Amino acid sequence: MDALPEEYPPWVTRLLDDTPVASLLGARPISHDPGSGRFRIGFEGRDAFCNMLGVLQGGMVTTMLDMAMSFAAIARIGPEFRVPTLEMKTTFLAPARPGRLIGEGWPVRAGKTICFMEGRLLDSDGAPLATASATARVWRARG
Repeated sequence: MDALPEEYPPWVTRLLDDTPVASLLGARPISHDPGSGRFRIGFEGRDAFCNMLGVLQGGMVTTMLDMAMSFAAIARIGPEFRVPTLEMKTTFLAPARPGRLIGEGWPVRAGKTICFMEGRLLDSDGAPLATASATARVWRARG
């Protein structure tokens, strides 16, 4: 995988800066493999994201997965595109606790109008916490 953040494409920083939830989640690019389309992004699971059981709320985990998959899809199809999610399925494998988390996403198939994506969220030791699959619309951004 190509190392990030030393030499990541400028669009990554631009999209992270233009996405308010990225800041909330502490999103930072880790790596990207242009060949496979796999994109890794780090997140900071905060106490404020926890439910009454003391683990990250499922919606926060799903948001992290959605972001990882979307960045992977954009990396594959081009920075001039956006991929709003049409549907998404998340499977929770283990409780996500506050701390550093790693999201991985990859496009399964990208067409002219639809992109199929998959992803997983890992704890800081690399243990899987959740997986996801999603379908997104391929949309050319203006400007």
